[in-house]
Amino acid sequence: MFFTKNFVLKAATVLAATVLAACSSNTNAVKKTTESSVDPAKFGAKYKGRSYSTSLFSSANVDNYSGVVNQGDFLTQLSNVRAYSTGISSTYYDNYNKISQWVLAGADVNQLANYGIRPQVMSGEDGYQNVLLTGYYSPVIHARYSAQGKYQHPIYAMPSQKRFTRSQIYAGALEGKGLELAYSDSMLDNFLLGVQGSGYVDFGNGNLNYFAYAGQNGYKYQAVGRLLVEDGEIPKEKMSIQAIRDWAERNPSRLQSLLERNPSYVFFKNDPAGKVKGSAGVPLVPLASVASDRSIVPSGSVLLVEIPQIDNEGNWTGEHRLHLMVALDVGGAVKGNHFDLYQGIGDKAGHISGLLKHYGRVWVLR
Repeated sequence: MFFTKNFVLKAATVLAATVLAACSSNTNAVKKTTESSVDPAKFGAKYKGRSYSTSLFSSANVDNYSGVVNQGDFLTQLSNVRAYSTGISSTYYDNYNKISQWVLAGADVNQLANYGIRPQVMSGEDGYQNVLLTGYYSPVIHARYSAQGKYQHPIYAMPSQKRFTRSQIYAGALEGKGLELAYSDSMLDNFLLGVQGSGYVDFGNGNLNYFAYAGQNGYKYQAVGRLLVEDGEIPKEKMSIQAIRDWAERNPSRLQSLLERNPSYVFFKNDPAGKVKGSAGVPLVPLASVASDRSIVPSGSVLLVEIPQIDNEGNWTGEHRLHLMVALDVGGAVKGNHFDLYQGIGDKAGHISGLLKHYGRVWVLR
């Protein structure tokens, strides 16, 4: 999710899911839902009619015939890649051309071979093609340029000496150095901004300023979601960003001490261009771009992803929808058969990101 990563930290990433990452493990999210307390089938995992495989990639036909739902957004994402990354564009020139021709002809999965496209399905974390899919987004923080009223929580630019822990920064280690970019009305929102790696700040004038990832203090990230589960504060199966928010509302006097248990701290820079970019430096299109483990799925790879549909409470509806996506980001917790899906900007995208920890198949199109 390097939101970066620039956008999303992901850079430091990582995804709303990342707050939860260690809860069951990517960013960012819940990684091992195969434990006895959780039924993977409730999160979109399927086993019937599938054979077990130890191969990371296997040649396979796409046997989901529901149709690709985001053809236009995918072509926009490819256009962004061509405009912003000559390296990726040249590497995948032939692949992008044949996939684009297939999409413009209707994106019928039965016609992939006719365009020289070879789909390879990923084994999934269980060997039955069930790939973990989490979400990340670009939050909107309400803030002011100076401390006033309820706006008392600073968002900092990168200092020359960055080796301070979160606890030391909260205690004032960076005060008086002219590093304050903004003062928000929520310590937790600032924290989640760091988890996502970037986001937008609303100074109350009707305009949104994009704060991009500038760096991190060098300390290892500790997932507060996992800590709350380990402390018995929130049941593992109930963990989500909203659950953390609810806990913070019930325990305002304990929030800072919880956050300080994660010594990692992210710094930002004001980016006037205002485009949400991933680690590849390419502007991201919602649900047409993903964060991947680059050692397995390199930046620029085109994926056909079965995205599980969930309701407003995070329950899987029983449906998967096919999306074409490009790997353009990374995430600290995105490893192996785990992808972090960029959801977009604002509260709605954040709500879904916080709930998405489900399974679907992923085909790499080569």
